[in-house]
Parts: sequence; structure tokens; C-alpha cells
Amino acid sequence: MPTEKFFNLKEGKRQAILEAAGEELLETPYSLLTVSQIIRRAGISRASFYYYFNDKEDLFQHMVEEMKTRFLKDMEKTLRECRGNFAEGFKKMVSSMLEDENLGKRCGLYRRLVEDAQCHMRAVRQEASFYDKDGLRQFVQSREGLLNEETYQGLGEEKTVCLLELGILVVIKTLFLQFAGSSAKKLLRETAFRQLEILDRGARSFRDSCMLSGRVTVQNGKSSCPVKTGQKAADIFPSL
Repeated sequence: MPTEKFFNLKEGKRQAILEAAGEELLETPYSLLTVSQIIRRAGISRASFYYYFNDKEDLFQHMVEEMKTRFLKDMEKTLRECRGNFAEGFKKMVSSMLEDENLGKRCGLYRRLVEDAQCHMRAVRQEASFYDKDGLRQFVQSREGLLNEETYQGLGEEKTVCLLELGILVVIKTLFLQFAGSSAKKLLRETAFRQLEILDRGARSFRDSCMLSGRVTVQNGKSSCPVKTGQKAADIFPSL
């Protein structure tokens, strides 16, 4: 993790260092990337670099954390703007990101995470900690009303986390395909929208199934619908 000195820098200076590191990573595999390349592009001294970070890996891990944090903030903001409507919120995210002028750079960094072996392993470790300690579950727990409680009544925390994770996967897959140029933007948007609508319909059907069966329970002020052992998917999502 960066030192307090790094966080005390002005926002513009911090972002300039991270952007310089990102640009170098786009051009050079992580295993070959040196601190000298980073500081040269960032316009800082070697002493300053080690004043802010322990090493190259420390900087990289912070970059992954920054991307994750930015994505989650965008997700929360968009969902709240759409009054907790899952499908509408994620559709808005897809449309916004497909029109983002910095899409190529973002996707390039994500692609580097996948293609570079050392880079990939570090990203996997970051994601593991995300879902374990500081991850999506904790994110949901700390934010009341992220999804409309009336519309998605009975989902509970576990299924809410799963629903959001699937929505995130749809967004990321769409961005990768756009960056790869494998499909027209219009087709990618339409496909993503259909997938999000299917997920939304399944979540709403689950709620309706729970309401009809009277299995909605309330614990700590939150409603959920426990799934019975051996219950089939068709029973849980009758419309799919």
C-alpha cells in the first residue's frame, strides 16, 4: 500500500503518477517494466518513487485497487440515479462506458492483466481479497438500498451480491469485446441489454415466487427468501 506521503499529494499529482505507470504498462510487460521507466515518464525522482511506494508491485496493487474503487463508485452512483433498478442501472453503465473516450486505455490495462503472467497472478490475488475481506459483500453491507428493496424483496444479501457480480461480468465482457473490435457497438449494447434483462427478470421472478409461497423472512430489518435443499432452478426462476 502506498505511504501516507503519496496520499498527501494533490489529486492531480497522484493521478499523473498512476497514469504514467499505466501508460508504461501498456507498452511493456509487467515482468520487464522497471522503476526507471515509470519515474522517467512520471517526471519524478527515484527517491520520490520509494518515498511513495515500497516497490513496483506496491504501485501496481494500488492501481488495481483504484480501478476497482472507481468502478464500484460508478456502479453505486448509477444504481442510485436509477432508484435501485438493476437492469436500468447496469444498462446505463454499459452505454456510458461504450461511449467513454478512455475506453481503449482502460481495456488495454485490463487486457495486460490477463495476458501478462506475473501481472495476472497479482490481479487474481487482488480480486481474491476483494471478494473475501474488502469485497463486494462488504460493499453491499455498507450501502443500504443499493437495489430497490420493494422490487427485489426477498433476495437477501447473498443473492444480491451474486446478482451484482453477474451484472459486473456483463459490463466487463462487453468492454473487452468492444476493445477487441469483434462486434459493432450497437450489437454489443443490444446483447448486453438482453442479458441484463434476463438477470433482472430472474431476480424479480425469485421475489414473486417467495411472496406466493410465503417464504419471505425478515432478519435485522432485511427480507430474504431461503432456498430449500434440493429445490430446482425452474422452481426459483419460473419465468426462465
